[in-house]
Amino acid sequence: MLTQLASAANETAFQLPGIITAFVTVAKGLTGFFKAAGTTFLDNMLGILPMALIALTVLNAIVSLIGEERFDRFAQKLTGNFFTRYTILPYLGNFFVGSPIVFTFGRYLKEKYKAAFFEVANRTNMAPMMCLFPHVNPAEMYVWLGVYEGVVKMYGAQAGGVLAVCTFLIGLCTSSLIGLTIEKVNGILAKREGIDWEEVEARKHGEAY
Repeated sequence: MLTQLASAANETAFQLPGIITAFVTVAKGLTGFFKAAGTTFLDNMLGILPMALIALTVLNAIVSLIGEERFDRFAQKLTGNFFTRYTILPYLGNFFVGSPIVFTFGRYLKEKYKAAFFEVANRTNMAPMMCLFPHVNPAEMYVWLGVYEGVVKMYGAQAGGVLAVCTFLIGLCTSSLIGLTIEKVNGILAKREGIDWEEVEARKHGEAY
């Protein structure tokens, strides 16, 4: 409608006042913006949203089959060593529930491990996972898509696929190292501040220390 109005205005024999022309231009811009936003929304509805719903459905099915207590015990076992704590657990969490709900998986960890887990889950593996599984964090897909489009234009679609896989593998290989580093730094800072992690855990569970 606005496009037809603008075309009609251009075809008229008289010159429209500048304020009306400006109003039509602004209205066209807003209409174009909302149209593009609607297209993006529909793309997400048809692409990303079903992936997220299926992932949540699979997780709920697993919990229902094995029981919540067994699932909790399994998740707590994954916190036993630094590799499973900072690689397996955050990757599973991001895949099934995405960001920021993955932070709820931190309840399975002791307090001294949470800072490193949150860093890994939020930065180290979330962005690499997003390259292959966009439902992990669709709000930041524009970052990856900008890089991907640039690589595809320069080197072709195959290069874009290679970039996605390599980014995922790099995140997978570095998650444990980064998590362990932050864990050690957190321990040093806690020692400086006189924080006793055992006392923190006792208070958390309501035990008399």
